[in-house]
Order: sequence, then structure tokens, then C-alpha cells
Amino acid sequence: MENLIAFIGFGEAAFHIANGLKSEGLDKIVAYDVNQDHEKFGAIIRKRAEEAGITLVETLEAAYSNARLVASLTSAKVAYQVAKSVIPNLSAGQVFIDMNATSPTVKHDIGNIQRVEGVQVCDAAIMSTVPGNGHRVEIFLSGEGADTFYSELSKYGMKLSDLNAPLGGSSAIKMFRSVFMKGLPQLMIESMYPALKFGALDALVTSINESLYGKTLDELANMLVARTMVHAGRRAKEMEEVVATLESMGIDASMSMGAKIKLEQLSDMNLIDVIGPEGKMNYKDAIAVLNERREDKHGNSKIQ
Repeated sequence: MENLIAFIGFGEAAFHIANGLKSEGLDKIVAYDVNQDHEKFGAIIRKRAEEAGITLVETLEAAYSNARLVASLTSAKVAYQVAKSVIPNLSAGQVFIDMNATSPTVKHDIGNIQRVEGVQVCDAAIMSTVPGNGHRVEIFLSGEGADTFYSELSKYGMKLSDLNAPLGGSSAIKMFRSVFMKGLPQLMIESMYPALKFGALDALVTSINESLYGKTLDELANMLVARTMVHAGRRAKEMEEVVATLESMGIDASMSMGAKIKLEQLSDMNLIDVIGPEGKMNYKDAIAVLNERREDKHGNSKIQ
């Protein structure tokens, strides 16, 4: 192939990654953006390409036809449509890499697009902000094309992790990480705001610090997960009082209401009969118990 990598979409993320790869000595890079000739956006795209020393080719076909790696960095909204217009036209030995922030389901659908034998697909989940990190941003890889992407580009300073997981696995981690990382600040706000109104914010933070300070996530999970499953019924009742208190103060109680509902669901599953009344089970085993009980109730829901 004439080029090692072609970027489909040359927005901010693609620009910073391409610029970083160029600085590492990788010259065989081209890009194509559907808006590169747009009256409003074209000038920005062309300026980025010029700054990075990247050739903008005239058509989508010109981009993917001569590149070993074809990296789609467009948007989640059009990720599948772009993949469907490219993958069936690739030749054996080429790898299509979807780097968009789409769901594991979309990645799975992309992997099912008809293609000739020898064309591989890779799911690349960008785990942090690209500006500031550039091509060294942490990226998780999954799917059959992960090994090729890793071997070709890790030598240029990219921070890649091949998860040896089916297509969609890396995007799943990114999505489920968001449950925690985006949910945690909302829990903080919902607890700290009413504490402030009672003049007890510092006392609240001190109390939580005493419970959590210095513990790793594994330690916290071992402390909290199994015991939550065992004591879910009682804790759901406690959360009813929390919700009532917040609402009486005119404060939105969405996170607390969500916790109450989740606790009620756990209570209905009666996990205490497996975990035991003291909740002395590590979090991995407890999550496995939850998975087995849910599958018994709802049927097989495992990702194939």
C-alpha cells in the first residue's frame, strides 16, 4: 500500500493524532473529510492539514484505496454509514478502524458489514481527550484488526492497548466507565448541595473521607458491592427517606431515586441466599452471582 494510514474525517481528534504521528517520522498519511471544500468549514480543515503536513485527497475512494489502515474519525451519528461505504470496497490486508465514540452494538454492526476475505475490522476507543495528549492519548483496541493496528502504530509512540476482546469490547469499556465517571460527580452534587444548605458540607466530606480515603477501587468494591446486595432491602427503605428529604427541600433527587430503584431490584433478587448474610464475598464473585441470577431470571443475555 502506498500509505500506512488514511483518516476518514479530519476534525480536531484526527488532526492531533496525525500531527503527532508525523512528528514521530510517519510520512505515509493521507486524509479525507467530506467538509474539506465546505464554504464555512473547509478553510479550517485545510489549515489543519497544512499545519500537520498531511495530504488531503480529493475523494473518499482515493483515501481508502491506497492505505493499509483506514481510520474513521467522523462522528457517532454517521459512523455506521461511513463504514458501510468503505468496508465492502477494501482489499485483503487492509484494516478498517472505527475510532468514533459509538456503542458496542454499533461496532458489532460494523463488524457484520460484508467484506472480502482478509479485510479486518478494529474497534478503537479513545479513552481521554485528544487535545493535549495528541497521538499519545490512551486507546483501547478490540476486534480481529487490533493486532495489526497495534503492531503498525505503537512503534510511533501511540499508547495502544490490545484487549484481545471481540469487536466492541473496547467501546464497551469506554461506555461503562462513563457510568462511573459521569455518575460519581452527580452523586457528589446531590449529596453536597443539601449538606451546604444545612451548614454541614465540611462535616459530610470529612465523614465520607473517613470511609473511603486511601482505598483503591478494588478495595472499595470489596467493601461495598456484596454488602449492598445483601442489605439492599433495608437500604432501599433508607433511600426513600433521602428522596423525601431532598424533595421537601426543593432539590432534585434523581440520583437518590435511581439508587432506591436499583436497591429494590437487588432486594427482589434475594442474593443473600448465595452471598450470605454478612456479605463476605469479593466483588468479582458477587458480580458473577448477580450475572447468574439475572440470566436465570431473564434467559441467556451474554454477548457472543
